[in-house]
Amino acid sequence: MTTIVINEKTKKGRIILDLIREMGVGEIIESKKASSHIPKDTTLKAIRDAEDGKTIKCTDFDDYLNKVK
Repeated sequence: MTTIVINEKTKKGRIILDLIREMGVGEIIESKKASSHIPKDTTLKAIRDAEDGKTIKCTDFDDYLNKVK
């Protein structure tokens, strides 16, 4: 499942939400806390760190074990 965030305060956002409702092709969740599909803050931080290249680079598993001690 893919999650997208739409700003419902904009005209284009309201149009997209209306289209999704009319077509019945998705689930509209009014609150972040109402869904288990939205990643937790820790997960989002890990994703951002990975995208920014803040990862441990290793040559093999033994190298990984040495770096995470």
